[in-house]
Amino acid sequence: MIRKRTLINLFVLFIYIAPCFGQEDQIFFSNTFGKERPYRVFLPLEYHITEKKYPVVYYLHGNKGDHKLEAECVNRLVNMYSFIVVASNGYSDDSDIRPYNVGNHSNMNYPMQFKDYFIELIRFIDTTYRTQSERSGRAIAGHSMGGFMAFFLAGKYPDLFNAAVNMKGSPEFFIGTSHKHTFYPVRYLFKNMNEVKNLFTNSTNGELVFLNNEVHSGALREMGLNYLYRQYEGGHDLADGELEHALKFIIESFKEHGSKPDRWHHADLYPDFDVWGYEVQSNLSIPGYIEMRGVTLGGMGITTRQWQPYGRTIPDIEMNVKTAPVYQPNTVYRLLDYMNNTGKTTVTDVHSDNKGRIQFQVDGESRQIGIFRNGDPAEIVYLGHKVNDQGTFLEHNRESCVKLHLLNRGGSTGKNLFLRLSTTTEGVDILTPEIIIKEISSSKDTWIPSDFKIIASNMPTTDGSPFMVRFNLTISGDDGLSCKDEFDVPVFYNVPEFTNIGIDDGDTEIFGSGNGNNIADPGEYISIYEISNGSKRTRLYYDDPYIDDERIIYEMQPDKWGDGYTLSSVIHISDDCPVGHQIKFLACYEVKEWKNIKRNVTWGIITITVGSNSSDN
Repeated sequence: MIRKRTLINLFVLFIYIAPCFGQEDQIFFSNTFGKERPYRVFLPLEYHITEKKYPVVYYLHGNKGDHKLEAECVNRLVNMYSFIVVASNGYSDDSDIRPYNVGNHSNMNYPMQFKDYFIELIRFIDTTYRTQSERSGRAIAGHSMGGFMAFFLAGKYPDLFNAAVNMKGSPEFFIGTSHKHTFYPVRYLFKNMNEVKNLFTNSTNGELVFLNNEVHSGALREMGLNYLYRQYEGGHDLADGELEHALKFIIESFKEHGSKPDRWHHADLYPDFDVWGYEVQSNLSIPGYIEMRGVTLGGMGITTRQWQPYGRTIPDIEMNVKTAPVYQPNTVYRLLDYMNNTGKTTVTDVHSDNKGRIQFQVDGESRQIGIFRNGDPAEIVYLGHKVNDQGTFLEHNRESCVKLHLLNRGGSTGKNLFLRLSTTTEGVDILTPEIIIKEISSSKDTWIPSDFKIIASNMPTTDGSPFMVRFNLTISGDDGLSCKDEFDVPVFYNVPEFTNIGIDDGDTEIFGSGNGNNIADPGEYISIYEISNGSKRTRLYYDDPYIDDERIIYEMQPDKWGDGYTLSSVIHISDDCPVGHQIKFLACYEVKEWKNIKRNVTWGIITITVGSNSSDN
């Protein structure tokens, strides 16, 4: 009888507390913002009568939304599958029109960064509620601007999130402060999320559908990306069932506990960051990235970039790198430093600390770092390539001979190496996908003696999707050697010549700088226009050695969609470029369709003669 009464009392208590604890609006003090911040938390009805720990989904609202998430499915799913949802508020100030302090130049209003606030929120939730505080029990999701932020934060902190859902998110924004903000194009930064389970959704019409087709194209390039794509009928608003599908995707992801990756990439736009236990500190004070590629126990590629992807390095940068505690404590290792631009190699001794971490300093130039003890396995990585023993472009619709430049950054000779090249790019055929080479000694680089023969018959993209061909390289050899790498190669397409061009070398006092005579002279920065039907600045691709610098001009105005999303180049002709030297570019310009924000890209070839009027070429 007592037992029955106890059960009845518990049932009555359960009914009584259910309305109180299903959904709560709360606040916490943020040191980042120096004030209290609101959030809404959804707790399963069983939360206060159990001792269980629960996985957590963080939800980020879109433009003009807030933390007061209203969706019938949330409470229902929270109770059905026993997890917590925390809906955060993205406004730096209550008077803000736009959330997250991201957007165009004029939207960068605050020094406070949402990435710092979000770490505070996670720590507060983990210490206030009974959460599964490991990465395997944490996910992030968002809609529109919140979708963009969900992917950005999952890429910034891939070691904190098991899954990320971007529902119809914005494709690209500036992120940072009013004095230092960097362009973040999602389609080129999926490499940051390679170990996160990703869901990306799009609509069939509305303002972002075409731009998000470009984002989807970027995801499809990444080999091994854990990625799911869904498209919903209708416009930009959340479709019926879309949020429920997203939460169910996350619930399934919680069943698979992600492990630390054996190999990863990361590109970060902040000067100091931690990722996967690695710490990087730098003096980066201008827009740009620090990029780590192919990070393994055996080393990493590391460089700075002025933009993503393929941006030039940033001068006068100093970086201090401390690895995760993955090495034998208090042990001497060899540190290989290979400079990509000069081919200079240095090998020095370094000591791991008592936790097994190794620390080293580098500048911002592109390099490969190897960390090994003598006798450690070989580790072969890609350095570069040549096409037909000259440039870097594949010829279009003709056989190209591609020779690879490789480095062994490991501790022993790689023997009997079997190289296999593949691509998922339609229209690109690799006629000789396999090459065998005898060996590459430790700490040595080599141009392999044989060529991969490739025919690129693919057509150039007609929107802003990535246009270069992604190649995936796998290498196997004796003693169980197994390595992989990836690289992108442009195609010099058979497209019409842009013959009606103009050159800005300072006459507008906006982009180019020089003597203003509209001629590309040595030592000048120039912007090239296609002027046959209105004046359109062009984005330029080249491999000419007399172009020694480039700036990218971003026009991205989210409040004026029809005028936004244009990229163009300002290039520098080196001081020692001979007058009369011809430079050939693969070029493109963009024109947007109003309201549906479709980016139409037109490709052409531009040839200029240094020191001569463009009309004389």
